[in-house]
Amino acid sequence: MADDPIRIFCGAARDARLPFEVLAHSIRRHTARPVEIRAIDNGAAPTPADPRHAPYTEFSFARFAIPALCGRRGRAVYMDSDMLVFRDFAELWDQPFDGAKVLIEVGSRGQRDRGKHAAVMLLDCASLDWDVAAIVGGLGVRYDYNALMAVDVLLAPGEMAERIPAGWNDLDHYDPARTRNLHYTEIRTQPWVAAGHPHGRPWIDALRRAMADGAVDEALVRGEIAAGYARPSLALELGIESTAGVAPDDARALAALDRARGYVAQRHLLDRFAARKRAIRERERDEAIARRPWLAPFFHLRHAVRGRR
Repeated sequence: MADDPIRIFCGAARDARLPFEVLAHSIRRHTARPVEIRAIDNGAAPTPADPRHAPYTEFSFARFAIPALCGRRGRAVYMDSDMLVFRDFAELWDQPFDGAKVLIEVGSRGQRDRGKHAAVMLLDCASLDWDVAAIVGGLGVRYDYNALMAVDVLLAPGEMAERIPAGWNDLDHYDPARTRNLHYTEIRTQPWVAAGHPHGRPWIDALRRAMADGAVDEALVRGEIAAGYARPSLALELGIESTAGVAPDDARALAALDRARGYVAQRHLLDRFAARKRAIRERERDEAIARRPWLAPFFHLRHAVRGRR
């Protein structure tokens, strides 16, 4: 096991290119052993016909394809891309399964934001017979979306165990003595989309280090800003641009600049959420009409009213 490369699969949509590269660099910088890091999305998963079961993100179902991607051999890690690592990954990787198939962080089920325990998982690929198409096909039949994202519904009792040391999935909190992996879960305040995150400084410092080491170049940062995936003020904070009257360490001034330029944090993701809600309302309207077609005008009117809220 010590000779095998550490295999890490990061759930990442197109808008996560910059945080993914920063995360990957932070892992490699702190880990002594060879590391293989790959971004994955829902490309290998079918799209549910019912919008009520559609994924919230473009990588929600990707984690279930990992055992097959690994040839059902060895172990692998799944983690989200909105994270930052501060310790050697071997501490997580070397934990024994001892009969379990999936390991999660000690105490992660008790965190205030329930359901995030599966954002970091160590997988025994040889013992997981996951078929991503069959798993997605079970939505609405054997489990709902939230239950699937918690992963428990795919496992027997005892097959998911809390053995990863505490600190490998710290939610929006950074404690230098404890935090191995900082998980930026609040999508509208993540440091690449909003200035002034209370624990944004470690990420900005990590980005600077990645740029200094050649892992991230200025062109990528500028490109992500131009595409709306990162805030305009990030260029000022990094010192690759300057604006009269705006100090690079003044979070309020940076936020004001972003607003003045019409930037909306996570616009792409918010548009996706809105489209999902519209599709669900339309599906529910059509089902109601199919059951009681004589009330079609009422259901159309109700749908229109809900759409304006």
